[in-house]
Order: sequence, then structure tokens, then C-alpha cells
Amino acid sequence: MKNALLIDDETEICELLCAMLKRNGTTCMFAHTLDEGRAALKRGTFDAVFLDVNLPDGLGYDLIPDIKASSPEARCIAISAMDSEGGRAVQAGDVCPQPRSLS
Repeated sequence: MKNALLIDDETEICELLCAMLKRNGTTCMFAHTLDEGRAALKRGTFDAVFLDVNLPDGLGYDLIPDIKASSPEARCIAISAMDSEGGRAVQAGDVCPQPRSLS
């Protein structure tokens, strides 16, 4: 994985994920709303998109079609503080029901 987009309204979460990904040579871009995420998708392609489920301007799931249109090979990884979101994430698109390696 070389390029990742982190879409989360909590800056600390973005910074933590980015620090972890940078250790493996991944470049990160942040977005904090659906609108910012859409704008980032227009500016580049990504190998992975980490997508918070609950964003200030809507549900992260709504962005999955945009991600797949701009970066068809990208892995969409839904992140949420709520354990109950796993099934819904899988139904929304290309989201792994079990953690697995991104390499």
C-alpha cells in the first residue's frame, strides 16, 4: 500500500493511523467530512481508504460508490467506535468482515 486516504472527523484518529501507516512507507491524506473526502478522491487515487462510519455531514458508507469510481482497486476499511457496525459495513461494499493484511 502506497497511498491512503483517512476520512475521520477526529484529527487524533487520523494522525494515529497515519503514523502507523507511514512506518510501512504509506503516504496519507486526511479528510474530516464527506465533502472533504469527495474532494480528496478527485485529487488522487488511493490504495486504501479508512472511512469513519459517522461523519458530521453524513454516513461514511455513502462515500463507498465515489471511492470505487475514482479508485476501483482501493480497499475500503470502515472504522467505527460501535461494534454493531460490522454487518452493515460488509453490506455497504468492499469491506472485509474479518481483519486481514493490506499488503
